[in-house]
Amino acid sequence: MGPRFVDEDQFDEEPSRRKSGKKPVRKKAEILKPEDGNGIVTEIFPNQAAVRADGEARTRLCGYRMSTLVFGAAVRERSPVCAGDRVRVEAGAIVGRCERRNRLIRPAPNARDPVFHVLAANMDCMVVVTSAAEPGFNPGLVDRFLVAASVQGIERILCVNKADLVGPAAERPWSHYVSAGAAVVETSALEGLGVERLLALVRGRTAVFCGQSGAGKTSLLRRLLGDAGYGRTGAVNEKSGKGRHTTSGAVLLAGPEGSSLVDTPGVMNFGLVGVKRSELLGHFPDLAAAAAKCGRGCGHDGEPSCRLTGLPRYASYRSIRGSLA
Repeated sequence: MGPRFVDEDQFDEEPSRRKSGKKPVRKKAEILKPEDGNGIVTEIFPNQAAVRADGEARTRLCGYRMSTLVFGAAVRERSPVCAGDRVRVEAGAIVGRCERRNRLIRPAPNARDPVFHVLAANMDCMVVVTSAAEPGFNPGLVDRFLVAASVQGIERILCVNKADLVGPAAERPWSHYVSAGAAVVETSALEGLGVERLLALVRGRTAVFCGQSGAGKTSLLRRLLGDAGYGRTGAVNEKSGKGRHTTSGAVLLAGPEGSSLVDTPGVMNFGLVGVKRSELLGHFPDLAAAAAKCGRGCGHDGEPSCRLTGLPRYASYRSIRGSLA
């Protein structure tokens, strides 16, 4: 399953002009209201995007120009549109982008200048996919994704895949995440364990799936989509114990029972954007509750009397806080 391009003219508002050979007039892009859009971006390519028109099941390629899609943002984005964006298309070209409810953003890797990569927009919930084993549970990466979702006001779901690799009596270092404001579900894409519960959490909603490489995110989406041919899967690197990337870019997929599922590339680290050190504690609700009992002068940075010391997510909090300017 993936973008299925068609040559229909559902976006062509001026077919006579196209037939005459005259170039359509390109308008300056602007931030539009959602009702002014006529399609949704499902995947991004260089200077093109796959767009699904309103009322259509299939998608088509639409061009765009970086020079005309400038929105005056405070940060420079690698692409002016992303998966999940509602856009306005005229004569086969994207001429405007609608207001975003939220976005999943990170610093663009390997960029010399401060460029940011918006992976997805307009999400109802974020499913952070990690694994119980092979590779092992990574709380630092999980917490970064949960903070990114909290900053944007996105509901958080922690999906621990490969649960079949740990026994019922094994330690579960993810069990405390319920107190962190996230729904927790254990799954096994191999055996189908927990898939129905996960489906219930995303039913009828737009959900972005993100997480560590090798956690089995693509295999899990196959289960949800009922499409054995979707995506590629890769084994965990035997030497490093880390996963291999199998998804090269975010793609929005039509999911079951009215849902839309955004698949994003697996990562081994995730940089945060727009998070202030002074506001970070508010995105750790379990720690914030304990911090209220600390003395007035406590900075929650390793003080012997700090009430946060020894709490499960305290190490992640300090690590993230130290990485923020």
